[in-house]
Amino acid sequence: MSVSIDSIVTDAELLRARVAELQAQLLKRIDVPVTVERLSERIKELSTLYRESYLADQNRSTPGDYFYEVVALLPLGWLYPDDCCARLLVNGQTYATPNFAETAWQQSSTIVVQGREIGMVTVAYLAEHPLADEGPFLAEERSLINEIAKRIGQFIERRQTDTARRHLAAIVESTEDAILSESLDGVVQTWNTAAERIYGYAAREIISKSVTLLEPMARRGEMDRLLQRIRDGYTIEQLETRRRRKDGCEIDILLNMYPIRDDHGRIVGASTIARDISERRAVEASLRENDERVRYTFEQAAVGIAQVGLDGRFLRVNQKLSSIVGYSQDELLAHSVQDLIHPTDRANERALIEDMLAGRLATFSQEVRYFHRDGHLVWVNLTVSLARDYSGQPRTLIVVTEDISQRKKAEQALADSEARFRGLFEYSPISLWEQDFSEVKTAIDGFRAQGISDFRTYFEQHAEVVASCIAQVRLIDFNKTSLTLYGAESREELVAGLDRLVPAEGYPLFTEELVWIAEGRTSFVWEGVNCKLSGERIHVRLHWSAAPGYEHSLASVLVAVEDITADRQTKDVLHASALHSHMISNGTSSFPV
Repeated sequence: MSVSIDSIVTDAELLRARVAELQAQLLKRIDVPVTVERLSERIKELSTLYRESYLADQNRSTPGDYFYEVVALLPLGWLYPDDCCARLLVNGQTYATPNFAETAWQQSSTIVVQGREIGMVTVAYLAEHPLADEGPFLAEERSLINEIAKRIGQFIERRQTDTARRHLAAIVESTEDAILSESLDGVVQTWNTAAERIYGYAAREIISKSVTLLEPMARRGEMDRLLQRIRDGYTIEQLETRRRRKDGCEIDILLNMYPIRDDHGRIVGASTIARDISERRAVEASLRENDERVRYTFEQAAVGIAQVGLDGRFLRVNQKLSSIVGYSQDELLAHSVQDLIHPTDRANERALIEDMLAGRLATFSQEVRYFHRDGHLVWVNLTVSLARDYSGQPRTLIVVTEDISQRKKAEQALADSEARFRGLFEYSPISLWEQDFSEVKTAIDGFRAQGISDFRTYFEQHAEVVASCIAQVRLIDFNKTSLTLYGAESREELVAGLDRLVPAEGYPLFTEELVWIAEGRTSFVWEGVNCKLSGERIHVRLHWSAAPGYEHSLASVLVAVEDITADRQTKDVLHASALHSHMISNGTSSFPV
């Protein structure tokens, strides 16, 4: 309940007029059966009420100041003020005159605020007095104490209302939402700070103007329809719409409208609360776009992707995974990852997941075999990571599945091919070598850079350079026939160096080889003398060829070595026999006949 300052002033003026009237009555109408004593008491009561009105009208820092002044005022309104004391009890607080004491001669009245008893006014005499209407108290004094209790209640209600109004105003001004009120014909009545920020209009620019200023062209008439709903007694809640700012920009808002009623319950206006949701809409649009992008990536990925529960069961799968294993997406949701994995691979895969759940692994990749729906095995590479919730607890597993069956087939074919060619290499009846001539090539390029062009003459004149080049040839690999050919017991014994296999008489032929390399040739055949590790000389035919891709660096050269010692000896015998026959026919033979 609120009491206006104008009404308080009016009450005070009426009281003053009534006091004057009673005084005149006392002087002029002594024939009326009213005693001078009663008229005087009536004047005191009215004066007390007048002074209370004055006290209630003052601006005070706390209600306690008012209570202390009222309690000091009360004894002056009773018949025996010199022997009178008073006390107020308000919300558990006590305000009393210094001489207050509990006596047998007292009267009280309850203070009520909004229908609830919150205190009491008590007036007491400290000594016995003649009996009147209510013990020692006059009937007018009962009316006075009741009126004082009533006015104290009104004072408290007014203070509470003012406090609530200030709190409400503070809330309205501090909120992030635009709060405004308008009349039923749409004229803006109030406008808070947030409304200024959201809509761009200062309060002085919009108050007393139509709220339709905020309507975009595309929504003309919307406010009229909403106000009609308010006039019909309805509320509008959580309406997402658009409004136009002062600068012409349109914003998305969330609108709530409620009817404003007067003291008689009649609808006299509308209260509107609006929240700017433009940023939220932008975030939602971005999230939708991201979600669509993620969904598209998930469904159209070139690898199988699955969201898997911590128990291993599929929660969500894409089409690629379905095509890898032959199960439909719905069928996969009825299985677990373990159902698809070959039993030999299951234990290791589960151990890795346990390490991940324990925090020992962040992610892992593993090649396993999946069972296809038709029964055959499919090699896949699984990359597994752990998705956690906002509290950091494990939530689901993300499993990326890559079909590596073709790669596995290629690897197996390559392994088979390597094994087959390794067998051919190892068990070939011809000595086969892989040698690295890159240092020799670098040395020859260095000689050319120094201006040497006649390499044949240079190498013939520098045997030490030929020996150095022989030592620079690195043996990469060779077969078992090479061990037999050169009389080596182990690979380590033969790897010790090529210079041990080329005797001095073989230098001219190696010089020829160096000349061919300097000329840029990448393959040739020559015959010469090699040396077994025992020192025995053998005649060999050497097929020398740079491996494909190494023609420039000569880092890989393939060499086949044939032992032609027996052929050479046979040719020597045949040559000697032919020479002998020729000498006999010419009579020049020195052999005895």
